[in-house]
Amino acid sequence: MKKSKTMAIRFLMLAFILTSTLGTANAAEYCPDNFIFLIDQSGSMYQHFGDPQLKMAVAKNVSIRINNLIPLPNYRGENYMAALELFAPVQELYAPGPYDRAKMGAALAKIQDSQEIFGRMTPMGPGILSLDPVLAKMHGKTAVILVTDGMANQGSDPVAEARAIYSRYPDTCIHIISVADAKDKQGKAILAAIHAMKSCSIMVEGLTLDEDQAALQKFVDAVFCSPREKVAFKEEVIVLRGINFDFDKSNIKSEWTGVLNEAAEIMQERPEINVMIEGHTDSKGTEAYNQKLSERRARAVYNYFVDKGINRSRMQTVGYGETRPIASNTNPNGSDNPEGRAINRRAELKVMK
Repeated sequence: MKKSKTMAIRFLMLAFILTSTLGTANAAEYCPDNFIFLIDQSGSMYQHFGDPQLKMAVAKNVSIRINNLIPLPNYRGENYMAALELFAPVQELYAPGPYDRAKMGAALAKIQDSQEIFGRMTPMGPGILSLDPVLAKMHGKTAVILVTDGMANQGSDPVAEARAIYSRYPDTCIHIISVADAKDKQGKAILAAIHAMKSCSIMVEGLTLDEDQAALQKFVDAVFCSPREKVAFKEEVIVLRGINFDFDKSNIKSEWTGVLNEAAEIMQERPEINVMIEGHTDSKGTEAYNQKLSERRARAVYNYFVDKGINRSRMQTVGYGETRPIASNTNPNGSDNPEGRAINRRAELKVMK
């Protein structure tokens, strides 16, 4: 029985799926793999617009409605990674992880409807900087939906901090929902400066989205690249055996060189193929350690292909740590599942568009 399970693990199948479509996203579009709500909860957000409505009431309502319209799956046909972060003060209501619409909605509903205004400063710069550890857990393109009036009267320069975020995470795009009113000239100027940094950035008025369902839908369509054209899939499948690693190891075992040599030969025969090399781990160890280990595993496969003559420009690497298991790490009774853990200690090769 044990031998048959081991053989099942070793012959885990991996497929390269190549697709041709009736329509593809415009090259100029910024289509995210992940998204983050970053919502300002400073004192000024609990002040009124010209009408009796609070800025935060608009921010909260619009964010909840956006959540209800986010198209699933993402443009890659996968689930998003998502987070909900507040600032002034910094608070995390939805930790970075797989997107669940209902859980995100419940997290958004926890935003306070009223708070003290006087004596609460607005450190918007540090608020934007608080994105750093969140973005570090995301892989691929990340859309940040910044909901704020732009007011900043404490801490570092928010424009400089946005520039620093872009420098460190160039695949990020900050979209802005402004709840600044006519009196918030400084806030409007700050938001305009952040918006101008990247061509992918979209800036809209929160009141417009709150009052106009069509405008709200247009914003969601633009941020999340939808509605998508109908896709007709024509699959060509090149099947290879999977590649697994020993516990806490990232070295390529000799038994897998045949698998990698086969993959290298296919890539040499098909120069149009570019691949994303994904590294994964089981759930033993800390999240931070497993993230680094998964990155090392992906890089080991990358280096193997480079040694076989595959051009570096055709390959990218990403580590997903323990976040994307394909087998259970534990048995139903809670005991350890060695076979499942072994399957999860893997590398996968996926064709990129």
